[in-house]
Amino acid sequence: MKNLKIFTAFVVLLAVAVSCSFLKNLSSGDKLYFCEKYTTSEVGEGDKFPVGAITVMVKLSKPIGVSSVDINITDLASGKAVDTFPFTVQSSWDYIHFDDVEFKEPGKYKVSCLKKDGVVVATGEVEITK
Repeated sequence: MKNLKIFTAFVVLLAVAVSCSFLKNLSSGDKLYFCEKYTTSEVGEGDKFPVGAITVMVKLSKPIGVSSVDINITDLASGKAVDTFPFTVQSSWDYIHFDDVEFKEPGKYKVSCLKKDGVVVATGEVEITK
């Protein structure tokens, strides 16, 4: 009976440790999101915008480590890539804005920041309206 209590306490402690580790990874993860424009601060952050150009924001938990990336736009309905925009960045940056990412048609899109070797840095979804 005493061994069962010790085993149960161990299992509970293990579950708590795993849960805390999981929550820490969620809160410190990389994030891609959208705003109307970026000056010294974000203007009009959201996930729904009219057809046209918006700014894609990427906030990372560590520096990006490369000098160029692509912003890739994929149509969620078809799963097909719609457009790719190349950008030059500083390898030390961990907070990056990509201006004038153009959406020509209404729809729901997955937007990804990709390193040139295809590694996904961060992904987000946006809806474009008329």
